[in-house]
Amino acid sequence: MRLIWLTVPALLAATVAGCGDDKATEAAPVTATTTVAATTTVAPPVVEGVRIPLGDTDMVVVPADAVMDIKVPAAWGGAVSALRCTVTDSTGRNEDLRSGDQRKRESLEGRDWTTLWTFSSSPATEVTVGCKDPQSKVTTGDVDYLRVTPRGLMPE
Repeated sequence: MRLIWLTVPALLAATVAGCGDDKATEAAPVTATTTVAATTTVAPPVVEGVRIPLGDTDMVVVPADAVMDIKVPAAWGGAVSALRCTVTDSTGRNEDLRSGDQRKRESLEGRDWTTLWTFSSSPATEVTVGCKDPQSKVTTGDVDYLRVTPRGLMPE
């Protein structure tokens, strides 16, 4: 009976060791690594921010120590002065909008954008952002949305 108890563990050890040399298990990680590398190189660049259609509202999460910009297409021109934008926190309180960098232009995804308003809020806060055109002065063309983007870290 004792010989059987010694034989069973030895047989199991040999079986496990034999499975370690299986060629199919070695090929699987190489294929998975190749697939991940191909996916990483094909992925398009991500532009930070949230797109909000003109007239709608959407939730935006404010990153830590960031100032947020509300940007509109530069092609909308002077008609953007008729836009009415609001930023509301989760309690329904309106955030202050500042126009410090108004008319600052920059290019995103091949288009020129103008910073219309700037706001800040507590880190990791969800705010509701929206802009309306009550006088219908803006001709949107092929871009009918605005962007809410983090400007960067505030100075220490």
